[in-house]
Amino acid sequence: MPQDIIVPARITTQDGKPRRLGVEIEFIGPNCYEAAAIIAKRFKGWARQEDEYRYSVEDTAYGRFVVELDTRYVHRGESPLPEVRKRLHDEHLGETVDRGVRMTIGEVTRHYMPVEVVCPPIPIQDLAILDGAVADLRKIGARGTSESVIFAFGLQINIEMPALDAGTILTYLQAYIVSAERLRSEIGVDVSRRVLPFCQPPPPDYMRLVLGDDYAPTMERLIDDYLHHNPTRNRDLDMLPLFAFIDLARVKARLGKAKVNPRPALHYRLPDSRIEDPDWFIVTEWNRWAKSVEYLAADPQRLTAVRRAYRRYLDSGSWRTLTQEALAWLRS
Repeated sequence: MPQDIIVPARITTQDGKPRRLGVEIEFIGPNCYEAAAIIAKRFKGWARQEDEYRYSVEDTAYGRFVVELDTRYVHRGESPLPEVRKRLHDEHLGETVDRGVRMTIGEVTRHYMPVEVVCPPIPIQDLAILDGAVADLRKIGARGTSESVIFAFGLQINIEMPALDAGTILTYLQAYIVSAERLRSEIGVDVSRRVLPFCQPPPPDYMRLVLGDDYAPTMERLIDDYLHHNPTRNRDLDMLPLFAFIDLARVKARLGKAKVNPRPALHYRLPDSRIEDPDWFIVTEWNRWAKSVEYLAADPQRLTAVRRAYRRYLDSGSWRTLTQEALAWLRS
């Protein structure tokens, strides 16, 4: 059975609304239609086909779910041949060729590219309902990261921020940086995801910058520093969706056409998808985050002590530089 959900100290947003979590889970086994049917049944919605490899589940109590093969090349409007219709005078022929290319890619890649269920934001207290959907998908053969060395599938949690000022964002960023090694150890991140680029930590120079006593940036500098050191989505804590929500033009100016979905949330990419394991729960992964990052972010005095100690550790490369309090926190 999953643990009780840990409720963070800051449970509302700056508008006084309950904070929410959006979850994205990757797996292989059921096709998009089969997975969408399961989600529709569980959440009392109905499945609408958008293309051969994407369905939306509409009219649920939480909003719209999306079930799709996780590669843009198989989706209408995102074809690898965007100029195909322009080059062909016959519009119908252009659509036929475009669909044929997408179907060919889809039939090949569906054997190793995951199906992804993208959930709408739900209140933190309701998170356990998603574990019911995970159990339903498991029953029809959904399998996750540990099934193969090539299945670097993840569980991604979009954690709505309690406030959107630079100070609050910096606090969460610092709390995560000093907790990341602890979280990696608790999760036991699969080797396929450790060696592939999907959830890598930020570079040490960036961590040193962010953890410094003299780092009190404006929002503009906070975003610019992140983009300078992390011009990629492949971070264990991806800040790009949050920064794009705050200042989309600034993010686009640095990243160009890279796909970033703006949202007022931290995009936490570290956990594996272990959907095939009946003892694995989304609630557990949230609780790991909450007891580390949320706890530290809500305790400025402890965060300062651990942040300073961890900065000394980064500078020296030796655990002996850590205070006993910081070492106990990082290893507990």
